Amino acid sequence: MKQGSLDHQDLPNWANRFLEWYCADELIDEIQGDLLEAFYYRKQTYGLRKARWWFIWDVLKFFRPSSFRKRSFNSIPIAMFKNYIVVSLRNFRKQKGYSFINLSGLVAGIAACLLISLHVLKELSYDNFHPKAESTYRVVMDMYGNGQLKVKSAPVYPAVAPALLAEFPEVEMVTRILPFGGGVYSVKTASGTLVRYNEEHAVLADANFFEMFGFELIEGDKREALNEANRIVLSESAAARYFGDKDPIGQSIYWRGTRELMVTGVFKDFPENSHMKFELITSLKSWNGYEDWPNNWGWYDFYTFVKTADNVDQETLDARLETFLDGKKAEMYEKYNAREVLWTQNIRDIHLYSEGLGWDMGENGGADQIYFLSVIAALILIIAWVNYVNLATARAVKRAKEVGIRKVVGAYRSNLLLQFLVESFLYNLFAVLLAGLLVALAVPYINGALEFTLDRHLLLSTEVLSGLLVMIIAGSLCSGLYPAFVLTSFQPVKVLKGKIYKRNGSFGFRQVLVIFQFTASITLILGTFLVVKQLNYMRNQELGINIDQTLVIHSPSSGRDEEDLENRLKLFKEELNATPGIAGFTLSNSVPGIENFFISGYTSKHYPNQLRDIYRMYIDENFFDQFEIDLIAGRSFDKNLKTDTAAVLLNLNAMNHLGFNTPEEAIGEKVNPGNEQSWNIIGVVENYHQASLKEDLDPIIFFYNPNAGNYYSLKLSGSSLGSIMDDVEAKWDAIYPDNPFDYFFLDERFDRQYKSDEQFNAVFIGFAALAIFVACLGLFGLVSFTAEQSKKEIGIRKVLGASSNALVMLLAKDYAKLILVAIVLAFPLGYYWMSSWLNNFAYQTNIGAGIFIFGGSLMALIAFLTVSFKSFSAANNNPVNVLRDE
Repeated sequence: MKQGSLDHQDLPNWANRFLEWYCADELIDEIQGDLLEAFYYRKQTYGLRKARWWFIWDVLKFFRPSSFRKRSFNSIPIAMFKNYIVVSLRNFRKQKGYSFINLSGLVAGIAACLLISLHVLKELSYDNFHPKAESTYRVVMDMYGNGQLKVKSAPVYPAVAPALLAEFPEVEMVTRILPFGGGVYSVKTASGTLVRYNEEHAVLADANFFEMFGFELIEGDKREALNEANRIVLSESAAARYFGDKDPIGQSIYWRGTRELMVTGVFKDFPENSHMKFELITSLKSWNGYEDWPNNWGWYDFYTFVKTADNVDQETLDARLETFLDGKKAEMYEKYNAREVLWTQNIRDIHLYSEGLGWDMGENGGADQIYFLSVIAALILIIAWVNYVNLATARAVKRAKEVGIRKVVGAYRSNLLLQFLVESFLYNLFAVLLAGLLVALAVPYINGALEFTLDRHLLLSTEVLSGLLVMIIAGSLCSGLYPAFVLTSFQPVKVLKGKIYKRNGSFGFRQVLVIFQFTASITLILGTFLVVKQLNYMRNQELGINIDQTLVIHSPSSGRDEEDLENRLKLFKEELNATPGIAGFTLSNSVPGIENFFISGYTSKHYPNQLRDIYRMYIDENFFDQFEIDLIAGRSFDKNLKTDTAAVLLNLNAMNHLGFNTPEEAIGEKVNPGNEQSWNIIGVVENYHQASLKEDLDPIIFFYNPNAGNYYSLKLSGSSLGSIMDDVEAKWDAIYPDNPFDYFFLDERFDRQYKSDEQFNAVFIGFAALAIFVACLGLFGLVSFTAEQSKKEIGIRKVLGASSNALVMLLAKDYAKLILVAIVLAFPLGYYWMSSWLNNFAYQTNIGAGIFIFGGSLMALIAFLTVSFKSFSAANNNPVNVLRDE
C-alpha cells in the first residue's frame, strides 16, 4: 500500500495527491516515504507552517521527466478525434458550395478585422517609443472670455516651461518647440552650385530636445548639439539632400540667405508613428529675444513638453496647473474679464485625442474614426459568425441521418457536440489562415489606392497573433455551439423515419439572427450614403472665394535684406505683367487651405475691456479683387494712400465679433480705440472659408502690407498651363536664383483637407459592401434551410398545380417580414448614428428622407434577389424526385 494512503490532517493533501498523480509507480514509495519523514521531522523542529511549505517545495522539485509515470493513453479517443477531423474534411469536399459560402463569409469578416486591426495598432502605437512616455506630457491651454471657452490652444507661452521647472518639484525636465523655422535653407557646393530647398518641417527647439524624446541622434552629442545659438541638426534625409555623401558635421547651412548655421548633429528620420514630423531643428537660442522669454506671457506659439517624476498622477498635476496662470496674469485677466487654464496631454494621446485643439502640429485627432472602424469590423465579424450559424443549421436536415445513426451505434451527445465543434474550429482556422494570406497580399494595393501606410509585418506581431488565436477559439464556440446543440438534439427514431421538423412559420432564433444581420447592414448602408453626401456637400459648397486657376508660390525668404527682397518683388511683378496667361497677382501671409497661425486680441467701442480674438491677414491691394471676395461696405486698400498702413478691413464675422450690428456702423470706427496702436475700419467684406467646411467661419481682420507675404498667388488664364508655368519658373529663377520655385495649385491644396474624409469614405463603403455580402450569405443559408424543410410541401403544391412564382412568393413572404423588421429597427439607429457623426462638422448636409428610402429599398432589393435565387431553384425542382420516397 502507498504511503499516501496514511492520511494526516496536517499534511498538504493536494500536494500529496499531485505527487501520486505524476510520480512513476516504481518510485512513488521511496520518494513519498522520504518526503513524509522529512515533513514530520520539520514539523517538530521548525513548526507546522514551515514543514508544509517545505513539503510543497519538495513535491515541485521532483516534478521532472525522470520521475514521471509512463502512461498508456486510450487509443479510442484519439481515433475518434481523428475521425472527427476526417469526417469534417470529407464534408468540406462533399458540400463544396456550402463550404465555399461558409469560408467566404468568415474570411471576409476576419480579413476586415485584420485590416482594421493593422490600422488601429498603428494609430495606437504613436509616440510609444519615447523613454518614460507614460510620464511625458504636452502642456496645452484653454482660453476663456466672459466665462465662455473661446479656444483650445496646443501652443502656450514661452515663460510656462521655465516657470513649471522652477515651481513644480514633480517636473524633472521641460522642452519648448517653436514652429517658425521654415523658409529657404541653402548650401553652396565646392563647384559653386547652390543647393536650396524651401523647408516646411523645420522648427527651433530647446537644447535638451533629444534628452526629452526618444529620437535617435546618430551623429553628434545630444547634450551639446543644440546648446548654443546658430546650431542646427538635420535628419538623415535632409543631410543627404544638402550634403550628399559628404559628412555634414561642422558644415555651414544658410537660413533665409543670411543666417549661417553650423550643423552639429544628424538624427535618424522620425518614425512614421510620431506626431512630430521634423527634418531640421535649430537651437532655440538662435531666435532674437530668447533671453526675454522667461517673462513673456503674451506670445503663445510654443509647444511645451514636461517630463515628471515616476508615479505622478496626471489629474493631480492638472489640478495644480488649473490655477497656475492666475498668479502670473491676474492684472490682464481682471482688465479683460479673461482666464486661461493649463492642462496636460500624455504624449501617447496627442495623435488620437487632440480634436478641437487649435494650431496643433500635424493632423491629429482621429479617435472617433478608430472607434467607428472598430465597431464596423466587429459587426462584420459577428455577421460572419451568424452567417455560419444559419448555414450550419440549414444543413442540419441533410445531416440528421448521420446524427441518428451515430446515436444508434452508441455515440453520446458529448461526442456529437465535440464533432461539430471540431468542424467549426476547422472552418475558423482555415478562415484565419486564408484571411491572413489575403490581407498580406492586399495591403500593398490598399496602401497605394488609399494612401495608407499599413504595415503587413504587424500580422506577425504578438498582439495580432494573440487576437487571431482568441478569434479562432471564440469563433469556434460562438458559431459552433448553437448548430451543435441543434444537431445533437435530434431523436434517432424520428430522424430515421424522416420526421425532424415541421414548418409552422414560428419566429425562432435563426430569424432573430437574420434581423440582426440586416439591421446592421442597413445601418451601414445609411451611414455610407451620408458619408458620401456630406463629402460632396463640402466639396460643392460655395466658399465665398474663387480659388480656381490659382497658382500659389512660396514667397522668397532668402535675400541680402528686406530692401533687396522688396526690389526683386517689384521686378517680378513687372515681369509677370508682361507674361501672357497671367491675369492677376496678389500676396498674403496665408491662403485658403493653409492654417493661419496669426491671431490676436482686439478691443472696440462695444468691448473696451475685453479682448476679442480675431485672425490676422496681411495682404496687398489686389487680394479682394483677385479672389473675388465681395466688398459689402466701405472701400478696399489703395496703394496710393499712405494712410492705409493704419487702416483695416473686417469680414462679417469679425465685424459681429467686435459688436457692430451693420457694416455701415463699423465704417469709420476704430479697432483698439484709445490705445497707442489703433486702426481705422475702412471696409467690410463678405465671409469666406479659410479652412474646410468642417470648421466654422473665422473672424478675420485684414492689414495692408504690399511688400511682404508668405504666398504669391497668380491667377492664370488660358488653356496652355504648361507653357505658362514654364515662363513663370524661368522668370522666377532669373530673379530669385537663391530661392527654389516651390508652388502648388490652390484648389488642389484646399481639397487636401478632405483627404482623411475621403479615406474614411472609401473604407466605409468597402466594409459596408462586405457586411451586405456576408449578411446575404446568411440569408441564403436561412432560405436554404426553409427550402429543405419545405421540399415535400413544395412538391405536393407543384403537383396540385401551383406555379413557380406562387411557390417563390410562399418562400419569400416570411423573409420580407424579417427585412421589414430590420428596416424598422435600422432607421432610428441609423438616424442616431448619422446625427452624432454630423456633429463633427460645422457645416452639415441634411440627412433627409431620401437616404432612408434609397437605403431601405436597396437592401430590400438585394435581399429579394438573394431569396429569389434560392427560391426559384427550390420551386423548379422535379416533384417526382422529392416525393418518390413517400
